Amino acid sequence: MDNAPRGRCGEEGCREKRFYLDNGLWFCRRGHLQQGFQQVAHDEADFGIQLEGKIHRVKTEKHEIESQKFRGRRAATLFLQAFQLILWKQCHALVKDHGFPEQLETIVRDLWALRLRGYNRRIIDKPGFDDDNDDDYDDDEPRLFSSQPSSADSGNESSDEELWFKPEDKPLMWPRVMDGVGLCYMAAILMRLPICVVDFHRLIVRQEIPYVRAIRHVPNEMRNHLPKMFFRILDHTHIPSPERFHWNFIAQAALFRNNFGIQLPPLNSPLVLYRHIKRLAVPIDIFDTVKTLQSIVGFKYEYPDWNRETREKQILHLPELQIVVLIVIATKLLFPFDGLKRSPGTTKEPAAQVINWDQWAKAQRNFREHEGTGSRVGAEKIIDITDKDIPNMNVGELDQYMDWYEKKWLDNVQTTNPIADMFSPSRPEATHQPNVGSEPSSGAGLGPDEALSALIKSVMVDIKAPSVKPGKKDMRPGSRYVRYRFESQLPDAARVLYEVAARLASVSLKSMITAVASVESRISTKIENKQLRQNEIGEEEEEEEEEGEEEEEEEEEEGVGGEQEDATVAS
Repeated sequence: MDNAPRGRCGEEGCREKRFYLDNGLWFCRRGHLQQGFQQVAHDEADFGIQLEGKIHRVKTEKHEIESQKFRGRRAATLFLQAFQLILWKQCHALVKDHGFPEQLETIVRDLWALRLRGYNRRIIDKPGFDDDNDDDYDDDEPRLFSSQPSSADSGNESSDEELWFKPEDKPLMWPRVMDGVGLCYMAAILMRLPICVVDFHRLIVRQEIPYVRAIRHVPNEMRNHLPKMFFRILDHTHIPSPERFHWNFIAQAALFRNNFGIQLPPLNSPLVLYRHIKRLAVPIDIFDTVKTLQSIVGFKYEYPDWNRETREKQILHLPELQIVVLIVIATKLLFPFDGLKRSPGTTKEPAAQVINWDQWAKAQRNFREHEGTGSRVGAEKIIDITDKDIPNMNVGELDQYMDWYEKKWLDNVQTTNPIADMFSPSRPEATHQPNVGSEPSSGAGLGPDEALSALIKSVMVDIKAPSVKPGKKDMRPGSRYVRYRFESQLPDAARVLYEVAARLASVSLKSMITAVASVESRISTKIENKQLRQNEIGEEEEEEEEEGEEEEEEEEEEGVGGEQEDATVAS
């Protein structure tokens, strides 16, 4: 009764001082409930425990995921299976969504099976892994590919040893997500498709094939057993530069050539050249000029051997860069940027046209904006957004960014918190309107092919034909050719040309300027050497002609002297 009310009733106007207990509640004699007073009965089982004032917490069921990380050969096998799943999804996206031939998937599977042979021997026959948890490892586990040979099928152990990847080859020890894209690129080259590195890089930046956070495409049942080292390999959060992709593909080509004898064919140069000329929106007349320059320089558009010298000093070994560099030089020869009047000899010459470079540069900038802003934020820019860009974004852009973040960074895990379930983190599909509230651009409703056609039309309309003056004193096309060795020397139109060319070649602007200057120097040297040889040949021919004339004169003099001697004898 320690908790019984004392004094008068708390109800206004009631002066009752006697109370009674009913079902744990206190009432006065007049029936008024006394607030704040409650009688709690003690249970015999709780003897010695004070219940009043004790906090009772609701016990919730803890859903713990039994995540035992695999180790040793088991972890390596699981990682290769996860990588193979990502590789298959990359091929599936290329074939189903981007129109690649279905044969691409077969070739990629065969290339992966070849590379898998070295990993198979490393994780099964070679020591070096922690095998503490391998007691329950199932040796009869299905193989990754049915075409994968077994150790019993290998006839020559010494040749098999060469297929092992050495421990010091860390960049190529375990396959990366970038290597999966490289296998797709190699398959396209083997099929002679007019595909370039820039095409794959654009698909990756726009996240149209699995690359960024590729680990999300792996089921949770596999992810939960991957060690941190393998998890990080598949969890890319940044996109490397196109030039790094280029060198990675060159390294893989050298790997397959050295270990398996697979030689990639040269680029399908006619189709690739036509694609680049069309993208640059320059007249098709430079096609023949590029082929002439190729014969002078000796480019074969073949993939080089991988070594440190190739990467650091010989960037011109990249076949795609070779094609683009010759296009830039041919464009500068036929359509220079200085604005000087040059008169072609006839109307049939390729230089019998003049490009309005100001209009061309403006059209290229507009096309670049359309190419990069398929949505308001832009698929190529959304991954580079930082906290400094957030205050400058409007409501629609923020919604678009959050939709992208939810799609790429949040896992589809069912929550068990009833309060969190009341607030859905997603917007309904009907409200996903990425272009609401933004001003439509000039090519907002055009597809890629239509936008490129509009670019070409806008440039070709302003092309004019100069006057034909076959005089000897007039300046001819190709004269006063200007070389640019530094970025600061580029005029506005030339800068746009070099930037577009650098993107097509998947290199930096600095590398493009250096490569063009190097090829220009090589062409100039070969032309000068050819002229010197021709001059030497001409001089030799002149000397021979002079010697012949002198011999004829001597013979004539001898003939005249003999006739005079005969005449004197006769007389």
